Amino acid sequence: MKRDTIITIALSVASPLLFHSCNNGNDKAPALRNVVLTQVSSISNEASTNYPGVVEEGASISASFMADGKIQSISVKEGDRVRKGQLLASLDDSDYRIGVSQLETQFAQMTREKERMDAMFEKHNIAPNDYEKFQAGYEQLKLQLDMAKRKLGYTRLYSPANGYISTKFMNPGELVGAGTPVFNIVDDSQLNANVGLPVSVYLNKENIKSAKGKVPGVEADIPLTIVSFTPDPDNSMLYRMKLSIPSAYARELSPGMNISVWLSTSESTTAETLVPSRAIFAEEGNTYVWVYNPQDSTIKRTAVTIEGVPSGGNSVVKGLSNGERIVETGVKQLYEGEKVNVLNRSDIGI
Repeated sequence: MKRDTIITIALSVASPLLFHSCNNGNDKAPALRNVVLTQVSSISNEASTNYPGVVEEGASISASFMADGKIQSISVKEGDRVRKGQLLASLDDSDYRIGVSQLETQFAQMTREKERMDAMFEKHNIAPNDYEKFQAGYEQLKLQLDMAKRKLGYTRLYSPANGYISTKFMNPGELVGAGTPVFNIVDDSQLNANVGLPVSVYLNKENIKSAKGKVPGVEADIPLTIVSFTPDPDNSMLYRMKLSIPSAYARELSPGMNISVWLSTSESTTAETLVPSRAIFAEEGNTYVWVYNPQDSTIKRTAVTIEGVPSGGNSVVKGLSNGERIVETGVKQLYEGEKVNVLNRSDIGI
């Protein structure tokens, strides 16, 4: 009896102490586990394919007189380089000079007559209707003189652009009409590359990301800019694409050269993403990553499928969205819904 009483008293004293001790442990908030996050980035399928092309002049211009006449002289020959505004050829202008001289004489006489008519009109010695007719005739003669002088200027043919004479169609002594081509001038300050594309590439032309050219003898790759596509195929069922070549390469290239055009194409973004391999863990034969929720700092287990063999410490996976943040370190010690503390990568020397 004594022994039972002692045990009962001991338990009654120990129970409050045990209860107090348990309460003290539950009052403490559990420490948050530190993690480092990485952002998921989408990848795309890219390819680079080359197609044969030809260097072409940027513009081919026909130079012609704006007046009729007999060619008196030609100052250039085929192959000569010319600059814009340079004299190329001239017509026999004797008839045009005579016409200008006659009109200048008539205009001088009419100008003196105008001075007399103005004085008479101020003194009301001439009817207003007669004075208006004279003024109209005076203005008409002035226009005729201006036009004659302009046609005289048309007897000189100047180069409309920088480039070189590719073709000369006429010779001195020949009669030429206004608008008839006398020279063909190639403006080679801006060259183009012309390349034929198969229908599969043409239909997906929006996926062409960039283009560059390679020419034998030119060490550097030539950056190309797409100018246009021809919507109708040629006899070879190829769709023509025109690309501009920077003017800096104009002296190294010439029309007719072969050029290999490399096109970098990209399919639309796939569901594949790139993540660090150590962020992936396995459970019961499946692979997962921890996706971080910035709203409440918790993590969620998300299943992923590994595509291909990991390389360079990274793996290509499916099952994630571009921009999501996942836990990169210590993934095997975490549990579903756990709240974590995010560290900067520099804090742990990553």
